[in-house]
Amino acid sequence: MKEYREYISRSPEETAQIAAEIASGLRAGDIILYEGDMGAGKTTLTKGIALSLGITDPVTSPTFALVNEYPQGRIPLFHFDLYRIDSYDDLYAVGFLDYLDRGGIIAAEWSENIPGLEQELAQDNSHRVINIRIEKSGDNERRILLSGNIICPICSGAELLRATVKQTGEKICVCEACKALWTEPKITPDNARIFENYMESKGLKPYWNELETGEYI
Repeated sequence: MKEYREYISRSPEETAQIAAEIASGLRAGDIILYEGDMGAGKTTLTKGIALSLGITDPVTSPTFALVNEYPQGRIPLFHFDLYRIDSYDDLYAVGFLDYLDRGGIIAAEWSENIPGLEQELAQDNSHRVINIRIEKSGDNERRILLSGNIICPICSGAELLRATVKQTGEKICVCEACKALWTEPKITPDNARIFENYMESKGLKPYWNELETGEYI
């Protein structure tokens, strides 16, 4: 079963903060696949991501254009609406796959309309696939669930590993490159700890074999 990081937003301002956190870990070639009902906030989250990428042009829903291009940020952003696309063949026909090699980030709404899309795209190891599901949990509240390989926000040099500490059963997220570590759901520079210090605080040696069920997130 797919595991998600969960965020709760109760205002556009909180959504913008969440978007900034997501954007801080993005890199060229990433593919964001959105899932969510009409009006859930997919375009709102994309606006926040675009702003964090340094894009100043207004971000609008690509419902009728199929794709809106925003090339002027630190990484180009290609915003797709796949509402009228229902097969991988149709996706190929409209040129979606051509954007994979343009050195930008693809953000695709209504990805759930195309069965097997995430699995198909994930076969190409040169691209990361990040799944974002947005659910309405109240009039102004949104539950934002994110799954995909997450780059360390401290060093930007490695993907984060989710693991369980054998002797305590505690679940942690840790960067194998810089040894930053998190025990909280939100992964930000502000709440990072140091792997060695954390392990020693539990009376354990900071050896990687003290961890189990490790997998990249």
